[in-house]
Amino acid sequence: MLSLHSLDVGILQMKTNYISIYENALSDDECDTIINEFDKNKKHQRKGRSGNGKIQKKTKMSTDITYSIETDCVTSNILSKSLDDHIQKYITDYPDVDYHMNKWTCVPDYNIQRYKPGEGFFKPHCENCDKLSSYRVLVWMFYLNTVPDGGTLFPTLEIGIKANKGRLVVWPAYWTHIHMGEISNRYIKYIATGWYGYS
Repeated sequence: MLSLHSLDVGILQMKTNYISIYENALSDDECDTIINEFDKNKKHQRKGRSGNGKIQKKTKMSTDITYSIETDCVTSNILSKSLDDHIQKYITDYPDVDYHMNKWTCVPDYNIQRYKPGEGFFKPHCENCDKLSSYRVLVWMFYLNTVPDGGTLFPTLEIGIKANKGRLVVWPAYWTHIHMGEISNRYIKYIATGWYGYS
């Protein structure tokens, strides 16, 4: 099992692996605002689904709300501003993603997810894995709270990324970046996650 504590890449840009980490991409207040909006919006909370759109407890356990980045709400306004700023940094670091590919943009639908202790995305997976998801180019994920033992693992790359409040991680959606959640049995974990894809 990978040890997140020994493999955390901190603020370094993993240029050879095309994983970028942006510290303080959201402020503490912004993270708290998103979490509070999520917790109050019980009407739209649903059990998390995996790639085929079905609830599979052996693959993933979470509580999710799906938003649209185009909707004028507090959560979308906060996230869209940060994403606009940071995707330009990613393109600067990896210009080939812009120069050699057809036009892509932020996919409107994204998820806020809450994982209770013992919950998570248990199965190693990638975000572009079939015809239905083949439009996905990049993954983005914000950690909305700090979870000492609940980050994200990239087993093949032998990389573990800690869940630090306000941290944004961006990486390719393909099989080269198989990943899974590190499951905390002690803490609740909140993330915001979505994709960039062909427009």
